Amino acid sequence: MVSVTTFWISFSITLTLLGATVWTGFLRKRKLHVALALATVAFLTVTVLLTEALLRAVDFPKREMGIHLVFAKTAALLVLPVAGTGLLTWKRAKWRRVHLGCVVAFLLVAVTAAGTGLWAYSLATPR
Repeated sequence: MVSVTTFWISFSITLTLLGATVWTGFLRKRKLHVALALATVAFLTVTVLLTEALLRAVDFPKREMGIHLVFAKTAALLVLPVAGTGLLTWKRAKWRRVHLGCVVAFLLVAVTAAGTGLWAYSLATPR
């Protein structure tokens, strides 16, 4: 069985990779940026799957989890325009501003999802 600690390790790695992805994007280190973006999405997927360990270990308050899930699902959907405009930017630099806008929207929602998730976890009770 996967432990709750494994979730938190994966969550931390995801946030670290996300920060590195943003940083390399600003530095215009394209190949590293794309590799880190793919790793970030992979770890985000793993982190979401590991959420099952949390759900078995603790009872989350329904209202707070409902709020969190709105942001978490929206962030997951916003990965698509980030990736799409990223691919367009690779071929044509004129898409860079659109890509940046998509990234900013994703980051705002993703940070809110992380914050509301931490908030819900802080109110959770052990099973």
